[in-house]
Amino acid sequence: MTSIRRTATVLRAFWQLNWLEELQYRGNFIASLLGTVFWLLMAILTAALYFRHTSRLGGWEFWDVVVLLGIFNALAGVVEAVLRPGIGHLPADVRSGALDLVLVRPVDAQFYVSFRRLDVWRFADVVLGLALAGYAFVQTGRPLGAWELITFVVTFAVAIAVVYAIWVALMSLAFWFVAVENMAALFDALFEAARNPVSAYPGALRFLFVYLIPIAWTTTIPASALTGRLRPALALWALAVGIAAIGASRLLWRVALKRYTSAGG
Repeated sequence: MTSIRRTATVLRAFWQLNWLEELQYRGNFIASLLGTVFWLLMAILTAALYFRHTSRLGGWEFWDVVVLLGIFNALAGVVEAVLRPGIGHLPADVRSGALDLVLVRPVDAQFYVSFRRLDVWRFADVVLGLALAGYAFVQTGRPLGAWELITFVVTFAVAIAVVYAIWVALMSLAFWFVAVENMAALFDALFEAARNPVSAYPGALRFLFVYLIPIAWTTTIPASALTGRLRPALALWALAVGIAAIGASRLLWRVALKRYTSAGG
């Protein structure tokens, strides 16, 4: 209980510090908001143009795909608000030795590195993405039951866990290699595949995105949960994937940290 309270206190401190810093640059919020709205409109327009020539994409109807696009944008917001400014700076810290200052603090190093920096304004992307997903769901005309709501919340949390684990894995390569900043660009390229339902891809890519590079678990599964497509067995598998992702990220962090030789070499 004490550990949970300490974690909550540290998170609150991170939020307050980053919030006060971001208040100095309120123009960033307007720019970020306009940019997000623009890209959302472009994504919807692109989908609408595609659906002028067909009624389904991988078995998904138009508003189902828009639900997925909303979830994609919400997850992108998590990346930009938390992961890129936080764990994304790990390679620079390892290279400069600044990680030494983190390791001597009375707080878990992985937790500190992951949440020390926040781009507060980008949380608007998360809100807009979820709002779009909700609006698109209403347009589908389906009823929202307790099962759909619960499984969506669980699978969206799983999606965040999977994306976080991928970032930890990519950024932890800094403990073995000198320059890994381009790994963030690699993630961006792979994550673009999550804009479409995984069923829209050929069999080989579908296998890749489900089992090897788990992109399917980030958007397709939560969108399936919200639209009533998710089977109970797959919902349980999703929960297992989320737990495994967090466990794997923790194990990899501990292994990688043993490679760190500090600023003194």
